[in-house]
Amino acid sequence: MTLARHLGCECEIVEAADRPGGLCRTFSAGGFLYDIGGHILFSKDDGTMRYVKEILDGNAVYQKRANKVLFRGRYVKYPFENDLAALDREDNYECLIGYLRNDHPPPSNFREWIYHTFGDGIAEKYLVPYNEKIWKEDLGNMALEWVERVPKPPLEDVVRSAVGISTEGYTHQLNFMYPDEGGIESLVRSSMRGEVPVITSFTVKSISGKNGGWIVSDGDRELEYERLVLTFSVKDALRCLSGVPEEIVKAAALLKHNAVKVVMVGVDNESLLDRSAIYIPQRDVPFHRVCYMAYFSRKNAPPGKSSLIAEITTNSGHELHQVSDDSLIEMTVKELHRLGIIDRRDVCATDVHTEEYGYVVYDRSYSSNVAAVKDYFAGLGIGLLGRFAEFEYINMDTVIQRAVKMAGELNEMEARL
Repeated sequence: MTLARHLGCECEIVEAADRPGGLCRTFSAGGFLYDIGGHILFSKDDGTMRYVKEILDGNAVYQKRANKVLFRGRYVKYPFENDLAALDREDNYECLIGYLRNDHPPPSNFREWIYHTFGDGIAEKYLVPYNEKIWKEDLGNMALEWVERVPKPPLEDVVRSAVGISTEGYTHQLNFMYPDEGGIESLVRSSMRGEVPVITSFTVKSISGKNGGWIVSDGDRELEYERLVLTFSVKDALRCLSGVPEEIVKAAALLKHNAVKVVMVGVDNESLLDRSAIYIPQRDVPFHRVCYMAYFSRKNAPPGKSSLIAEITTNSGHELHQVSDDSLIEMTVKELHRLGIIDRRDVCATDVHTEEYGYVVYDRSYSSNVAAVKDYFAGLGIGLLGRFAEFEYINMDTVIQRAVKMAGELNEMEARL
């Protein structure tokens, strides 16, 4: 949507689903709105935030992060290492001494990076179990390209937090914006240029060259274009092309991702309004994060009610990947009740949404495989844009920035013709 908005030439958007948005969509059940995960609007880039504010055109609320880590029955402020005083004294000591007496060598993988950066206590109590839940991967087999996504505190903040002096980590997302009405998908709808056609329910099955341009087909219809920019999974896109070299097919097959299952739970009271999210490292709990949707915007729930979403990552080899929606709901409600987050007697609405492409997994072979695939598409003259087209773990703000940059490059190319 951002790319189309900034292009100076005619274009069309071809969408497989019944409406555009991808991971940036909002669903409704029982009067409750929920997103595919905890989407909030923040960025280190002021220009991107000005653009988002302009797009929303007044349909925005501003909130302060109220994230917690649920650890041994205690709610610890997020990031975990910025609130060590909330732990019991022994856990606090182990986290602090592990951080200060840290002789772990320079890392070569993600597990080693956690220990090298945070020490034994913080690693073993929180970061290792939490990340194992998200990635469903041996952390020793994960690469380091993406670790800037993990908050890294200065020593002074960790010591302050251990002795009870309040500190804040990851400050660029401490305050965030969210649509007042319509959930995160309202950002997509507001981004649409009215003059740009959006062809929905069109699943691309083949892409072929013709007269220096491209034919895109869903098996029944054919669309013809001078240029293509793909925003769906590069793994699926390769299957639409013929004559792909075997080494590129193998490289794409080795790219790993996790699906995300989102379980929405609505309750018949306003008990789920005091937090933005809860991170749960406990290994026997299936979901890794819970987001309070009505904290983001009160209009995500009916009056007098509130709701949350529980996020669960899976992949084809995971035991929960094929579990039925009803079973997943029952499991989630049971665990939320056991943890004291809800009283199951208050539940008045539930729903489940599964998105096959949720998270990019950076294993040790990631860099060489993704480079080979990207180089192949570059050689064809096909652009790639977005989390799973580029196969990078990027957020909405980065997608917007890259879309604007790509639009500028395409506009320059058109001007030279």
